[in-house]
Amino acid sequence: MNKKLTLSVMALLVQMSVTTVAAADAVSLKERIEQPNSRPTAAVSVTDGMSVIPVDLDRAARDSDPSLPQPPVKLTADSLSVRASDHRVQGRGNVDVYQGVDELHTGYVEGNSQSQQYHAPGEVLYISGGQVVNGKDMVYDGAKKSASMATVNGYVQGGDVPLYIRGTSAQLDNGVVYIRRGLITTPHAVAETPDYYLTGDDIRIYPGDRFTSENTKLWFKHVCILTYGHYEGNLTPEGNKRSWLFSLLPQPTYNSDDGLGLRGATIFPLNQNGGLSLDVAYQLHFSGGFKPQVLLHQRTHYGDFTFGYSKEESTDNTDHIWAVRWPELRYYLPRLYFGGSGIYLDGSAAWGRWSEDGRRTGLHKGYRGEISHAPIAIWNGADVRFFAGYRRDLYDAYAAERSDSYWGTVLHQRLTDRLWTTLWYRKHNISGYTPYRFDTIDKPRQKGISLGYVLTPRDTFIFSLGKDLDNGDISERNYTWVRDLHSFVATVTYKQIEKQWDVAVIAKDFDL
Repeated sequence: MNKKLTLSVMALLVQMSVTTVAAADAVSLKERIEQPNSRPTAAVSVTDGMSVIPVDLDRAARDSDPSLPQPPVKLTADSLSVRASDHRVQGRGNVDVYQGVDELHTGYVEGNSQSQQYHAPGEVLYISGGQVVNGKDMVYDGAKKSASMATVNGYVQGGDVPLYIRGTSAQLDNGVVYIRRGLITTPHAVAETPDYYLTGDDIRIYPGDRFTSENTKLWFKHVCILTYGHYEGNLTPEGNKRSWLFSLLPQPTYNSDDGLGLRGATIFPLNQNGGLSLDVAYQLHFSGGFKPQVLLHQRTHYGDFTFGYSKEESTDNTDHIWAVRWPELRYYLPRLYFGGSGIYLDGSAAWGRWSEDGRRTGLHKGYRGEISHAPIAIWNGADVRFFAGYRRDLYDAYAAERSDSYWGTVLHQRLTDRLWTTLWYRKHNISGYTPYRFDTIDKPRQKGISLGYVLTPRDTFIFSLGKDLDNGDISERNYTWVRDLHSFVATVTYKQIEKQWDVAVIAKDFDL
């Protein structure tokens, strides 16, 4: 049983397709090639008889389900008995039940070939498409392709990746999962008590669409962090830009400047094709407060347009500076590829009002473009990437403006399975200045090297050394320890030049 569960879960996580053989073909093959030691097999038809009966087509259209008939049920076991008088079926030892993409594996099963209902009172492994779960006291209805269990734990397909579920009084019906009382978490958090998880009553999971829960609570181990009434999470895959993980759980995060916090996001489609949407995101830090983002998002063949309010963290430096951008209109050029060369162009533009710490407030206008390419392999274990770009910003605050043309390169070399090195060179040619710390470029003219070594399967050490191109001084000497914390990754960095410690903790299963 454990071997079957392991193989099934591995197949689900790498999203391998499961090829099934129709039961009727399997039976006919068995009839052609008889194995003297083959296990007993029973193929059970969904229909009651073979006679042709005239029917009223109009009445049939009203009263009958127009869907195709269900495939037959195939049952194999070490010991199998079928009683013709009342259609009773009983299997003992390594029982396997197949119907289409449904599989049931257990030690004992009993049921009725006419009603297509089968009862497995013990431990059960149930596989149905994207669902791989263990359970107890299971009733399987072959006519409806549904199952109910007294207890359940395992994986169901959530969207881009699986969800882990555990609970009581579960029903699985045509892909929809209902749990009377249970929990949901992400794959890396699975444990006897998961690192973080949602609990709730009347949990309903609609794979590829959404899930709902009543009396919902968010837990970190044994500590309840938040309580909801009705909670609804989005399980709709949104390409690489948004995954179900954004709205499944508020994302736990920590860094030295902002402290412990939560973040999350979701998308509300505003038209049929999803081209127009309302994108909502938030970060809640216990020391830094609430930082929301509400954007009207229009996707077109010519690029993406957004308009709205956001409180965002700096991306041009690592100082964790926040600015309010409201109102602001932004445009993102779709990535333009130059044939099959691997070279591409990215670009964006923005117009709106910025406010930093409530002091520097004014209109900002800017645009930027960057050309780069996919990494180029140059020798064994090594690849290189070049980039070049230009940006221009105009500010009402202090009538400031800034232009920046830049270029650089990154060379990555894997020396052994445990050791690698990265060399980089970047040079920004900046004229003018910005009145905001928010978009101040960190270490604009620098070359450097970093070395990484995997100490243990859970620990990695990285040393980085950077040199200022203008004065030749060492501008960066950092020591970083990366620790795998099961469902989280922690990084502890000592910046020797600044004499500063930086600690961050992020969750693995979230798209960061």
